[in-house]
Amino acid sequence: MSRRPFLLAIVGGSASGKTRLAHALADHFASHDAYVIPEDDYYVDAGHQPGFVASDFNFDEPAAKDHTLLANHLAALRAGQPVEAPQYDFTTHCRRSQTVERAPAGVLIVEGLHLLASPALAAQFDLTIFVDACDTTRLSRRIQRDVAERGRSEDFVKQQFDDIVRPMHDLHVEPQREAADLVVENMGAPDFEALARPVVDLIGLPSGKPQNA
Repeated sequence: MSRRPFLLAIVGGSASGKTRLAHALADHFASHDAYVIPEDDYYVDAGHQPGFVASDFNFDEPAAKDHTLLANHLAALRAGQPVEAPQYDFTTHCRRSQTVERAPAGVLIVEGLHLLASPALAAQFDLTIFVDACDTTRLSRRIQRDVAERGRSEDFVKQQFDDIVRPMHDLHVEPQREAADLVVENMGAPDFEALARPVVDLIGLPSGKPQNA
């Protein structure tokens, strides 16, 4: 694709709805080959670190992510070069041996906790969105997700939220609200079509499915 890619960042607390909003936006911009890049895939390879204990590791601070690699990959994609992106296994807390090739596209949507915490990474984006949801809502959603998808117990999820997730949200995630171009609220039963609408308007690109889809 010859035109310069549009890079969109979607930031928010754990279980705020940022991933589903990102995929709703990718659907809107399917005609631009849009796809979602999870910041979670760029966790450091913690499980292979000497003495690693999952319950002691802080996954909710910016230092847990390899933002240098992510920024380099986004710069390459913007320049029209494909990249070999890591995949992260939340069960083993390790990077998988297989990478995923990501190709340049007209719209690239990156979603995660800390995308605006690193100035070098934040500078890559054309538009930044902060998804807001209260602690009670986020904890309920996190329990549903982590028990079903990540093999966690409900007690573990609650303790981790109280001990790490909530204080790290206040320290690292919430301050990014001020740096975002737009804040969208996702407090109740989510309507991602409605949440996506102001973002689509700001981007200003034609939306829709490819004609040959």
